[in-house]
Amino acid sequence: MSRAVQLAALGLVGFGLPAWAVTLISDVRAQQLIVACAIVSFLGFLGTVYLVPKVAAKTQARGICGKDLNKKGTPAGDIPIPESAGLAPGCVFLLCVICFELLHYYDIGSLVGFVRSGFTGELKTEPIAEAWLVDYNAALATIGFMLFLGFSDDVLDIRWRVKLILPLFASLPLLVAYSGGTGIALPKPLAALGLPAYLELGLLYKVYMVMLGIFCTNSINILAGVNGLEAGQTFIVACAVLLHNLLTVAGWPGWGAGGATPGDVRDGHLFSAGLMLPLAATTFGLLVFNWYPSKVFVGDTFTYFAGMTIAVAGILGHFSETLLLFLLPQVFNFVYSLPQLFGIVHCPRHRLPVFDPATGLLRPKDAPDWNLVNLTLQLFGRCGENALCIRLLALQVASCALTFGLRYLLQGYYK
Repeated sequence: MSRAVQLAALGLVGFGLPAWAVTLISDVRAQQLIVACAIVSFLGFLGTVYLVPKVAAKTQARGICGKDLNKKGTPAGDIPIPESAGLAPGCVFLLCVICFELLHYYDIGSLVGFVRSGFTGELKTEPIAEAWLVDYNAALATIGFMLFLGFSDDVLDIRWRVKLILPLFASLPLLVAYSGGTGIALPKPLAALGLPAYLELGLLYKVYMVMLGIFCTNSINILAGVNGLEAGQTFIVACAVLLHNLLTVAGWPGWGAGGATPGDVRDGHLFSAGLMLPLAATTFGLLVFNWYPSKVFVGDTFTYFAGMTIAVAGILGHFSETLLLFLLPQVFNFVYSLPQLFGIVHCPRHRLPVFDPATGLLRPKDAPDWNLVNLTLQLFGRCGENALCIRLLALQVASCALTFGLRYLLQGYYK
């Protein structure tokens, strides 16, 4: 398949299923908000497509560029490629989320009428809970802080041991402002053993929030090195989380309210959907340039901001268990990489496979690095860079599909 067909297929599946889920929502206000967010996100996609070449030109002019090591030995391997292109979708994403926050102040129906009438007439406002605004602005601050730290890393080349704790500082606004519950609902099999149905964790829950942010941010960053992989996995996870959010809001069979009230569940998942829609849209705009053969590199700017956005959605949406199931390839890659990350096994600067210019295929090193990229080549044999990316993204899709299957089958039995 051509590059355009591959992107079209990815976009059709990624956006098609959430679009179908929107039609299942009976709450008119919720449906209107989601449609409005989708329109803002589409504009964000267009803005990203416009800005990425501009940012790439600036970073390349400042020498923030690199060469594609997976094409070494070919003419394409000698071309400098701009880095830190993730700055464009990151900034556009923040603008989209701010616009979506503004939409919450108004009745969407009256806003549509106001626009159609040539911006005349009366706008009806909607009441907004103060706690919602605090959480929303804290999420904005956390994601924006992480975007800044990611770009700083691209410019300053921070050591990886320091990178591990950067999300801790970015999480501070969220930790300070967080006013939600600090307990977990235990699985029913454990409750049957005499344990309480709800376990209050207190400060430990906030420690868990920080750890989830650190994991999500770094997990995308270390499952990388192939054109389209970082942005591709982010797009798939964002679309899967969005579909989960919309099915929950719609009350789809198997997506019940659990132990919380329906209103709490609805608000949490609407909050998450408001983050995932623009994340998916801006990431897809980045993929237009980052898909094989890549014209830009996303940089730590993108992986940090995208990972933190996904973590914030899971924390404030209160579905972190489901989120970790969506991220099973990242969890496996992190655990599998631990011997190298902690120096037990030698860890090179770039844990990439070896490119053979004669065949155009990638193969693992004689002493392969401990990550999912090289393990895939060991298990399934040599392949081109584009094919390797598709294999890894197919694994991501399978993980998300498995999550939906487990979520449906265990509903009522697990929690």
